[in-house]
Amino acid sequence: MPSFGAPSEPSPPSTAISPTTGTAARPALARVPHDAAILLGPDTSTQTPPSLPNPGPPRRMSHHAGWHPQLPDMGACNIIRPKPGYYPQEEQRVPEQPTPVNYHTAEFQTDDMSRDNFAVWLFNPHAPYGDFNMSHMPFIDGGLESALNNNIHYDYESLTSGRSQLETPTRFVETDELISEFRRQEILRWFQMFRQKHPKAEPFVANLVHDGSGDYPALSLEMMRDCLQEYWDRVSPRLPIVHQPTFSCNRCSVFLLMVMVALGAVSLRIRDSTGNLADYGGFADMIILGARSEILTAEEAQPPVSLWVSQALLLLEFYEKMYSSRRLHERAHIYHSVALTLLRRGNPLIGRSGSESPPEVPSAEHPQGVGLDSHTWWCRWAETEAMHRVVFAAFMLDIIHAAMFGHTADMAPHEIRLPLPCDDNMWTASNPDTVRQLDQNLRMYGIRPISFLDGLKRALHGKEVKTHSFGRMIIMSGLLSVGWHLSHRETHLKWLDVTAPSKETHDVWKKILLSAFDDWKRSFDAAQAGAGNTALADAPGSNGPVHSAAVLYHLAQISLHVDIVDCQVYAGAKRLLGRKVSVRDYTNVVARMRNWASLPSTRHAILHAFKLLYRVLVDPRRSASAGDRERLDIGPGVVSLPPIEIQTYSCRNEPDPHRPWVMYYAALSIWSYVRAISRQDSLQEPTTLTVSPFQPGNMKPLPVNYGRVAAYLSNNANLPELTESAAMSLGDGLPDMLDALRAAFAEAHSELLQEAHERLRVCKEMHTNPTG
Repeated sequence: MPSFGAPSEPSPPSTAISPTTGTAARPALARVPHDAAILLGPDTSTQTPPSLPNPGPPRRMSHHAGWHPQLPDMGACNIIRPKPGYYPQEEQRVPEQPTPVNYHTAEFQTDDMSRDNFAVWLFNPHAPYGDFNMSHMPFIDGGLESALNNNIHYDYESLTSGRSQLETPTRFVETDELISEFRRQEILRWFQMFRQKHPKAEPFVANLVHDGSGDYPALSLEMMRDCLQEYWDRVSPRLPIVHQPTFSCNRCSVFLLMVMVALGAVSLRIRDSTGNLADYGGFADMIILGARSEILTAEEAQPPVSLWVSQALLLLEFYEKMYSSRRLHERAHIYHSVALTLLRRGNPLIGRSGSESPPEVPSAEHPQGVGLDSHTWWCRWAETEAMHRVVFAAFMLDIIHAAMFGHTADMAPHEIRLPLPCDDNMWTASNPDTVRQLDQNLRMYGIRPISFLDGLKRALHGKEVKTHSFGRMIIMSGLLSVGWHLSHRETHLKWLDVTAPSKETHDVWKKILLSAFDDWKRSFDAAQAGAGNTALADAPGSNGPVHSAAVLYHLAQISLHVDIVDCQVYAGAKRLLGRKVSVRDYTNVVARMRNWASLPSTRHAILHAFKLLYRVLVDPRRSASAGDRERLDIGPGVVSLPPIEIQTYSCRNEPDPHRPWVMYYAALSIWSYVRAISRQDSLQEPTTLTVSPFQPGNMKPLPVNYGRVAAYLSNNANLPELTESAAMSLGDGLPDMLDALRAAFAEAHSELLQEAHERLRVCKEMHTNPTG
């Protein structure tokens, strides 16, 4: 069986569900933005590689609620049940004639313009799907054209026959699912080496003493196996990029395994309330501290990049950004572009990865035209699908972290010319026969794959993209990326003294995007309800980096109108993004925030900030019965308090490390708005308030009145619109809300959340004592 660490022969990309004609598009707005930032690069379409059709609804795993009910075991069943509601066949489209198209008042000169300009093609609802050409794209923006062989010969007759024409490679034995003692000793040798290279981190692992033989009793084989299982259970759903059924922990790269074990260890440390697993965090930090340099200097860490390198770098970045110290968070930001450059140079963005090279050479053992046996085919399919998922996960992390941390988004949607990933039914299938059966079922019904760009265009114009939850979250990330790049294009134009887009153009793309966000959320909720998940709490599953669709939706609405960096400077932060905040920086931010608070779009974002906090802090505290759901349909001004005995929100039980920081973002947005409209601020930088060192575990529980917090959030989140008069009373319950979030962040392990805890304390003091 080919290892994830070694290059293997090519395999076709996985696919996503074909879109239907969808609902009628929304009425087109005034104009199409012809001056979109990075989106303006002209693009060409390349032929989509042959790919498997999208699987059926994802199966329910042991502890995850699937997106759709589990398919029956297909091994003993040859009867295929039709699924007309979820998998309609796509109707044939008549190619449009190359004539000028009127998009209400927006004139498109010719279809050539739509084909050559990505933004025009994307925002033009009449431009044909797939009729997008990249012949005019600059070489560096279009990705390197590859001479790598992207075709594996698939002999479906041999796959369905009782015997294979080729010798089946060695299967994994049962022990390959568990870390062996030999592999544990290899991890310990690297751990000891990292301790010697990073003596400053020694205090964090001082308790992990080794005995006379050089062994570490605390880092036992059972402990490492528990960490790896925790990775599969809690971390992998956030970044589903490693294929568990074909993964061998004893044959893969030791550095990939170490990063996975470290993520599992820190997850166990976060969930531990006894303090017995505190050493796990130090062990994980030491592994992460030393692993990056070893991965980047590995022979496979060069174009075309090996699959295990791209997986390890992405998981490493996820750890550094969300689970560790401020120092490692900044390091992840610095090396983020390195991982993206390796992906661009290796061509996985357009369906060609390092694992697909070199070209297949006919030999006596593998003559040309001879099909692969089912197990080899499955392993190669899994490698290609995993590389595609790495690309999408990197894209999602790029735009989500740009939105929530104020970083720069380095990837643009037009770079990705891949089909949407397969869903969990095929991804988690435990044998090639199940994958083969699902694939044949979809082929029989003529299910066609949909590319990411086609799905993005459909979603932008209000048409449903019928795919699984992970695919839907990818589409939403694409919409967020479009909004981020367009809005930052305007900032760059103003900075360079170039004519900025007209207000009409700005309003057009904003309305299109906001409407697309709403349509996406309705479609997601409808699909979830159709799968039988009507509970208020989020269903677990492999949804991507952000677990909750509601959190991603509200984050998108907030981030287009609220700059978190400005909010943190406004709240007195002395250092951000690796540099000191000067007095002039603070004075400029105060002036910007006063102007920002007067905009109607700001009130729209603040309303969504209330909805997000209400969704996280209030909704999960209620019963999900039908009667309760009827009672929850309350109108403006009606207070509905949660039961007092229900446990409050806890970072310790949080499956998504992004959600607490997004809550902080929302709370900081509300505080900034209240302070700006009340004119409690001053052009003089606050000097009396300082952030004290945070000491987790030594904090006394804050006295929080959760009844008042629930009432405050309920009253404001259920407003149909946040008017200027309603906004003037937002400061009344603000201190209680800040205390509630501080109480939640008091148990946080991440240094960023510890900083957020102290920043909210400063915000409360500035609110209650504006002249202090």
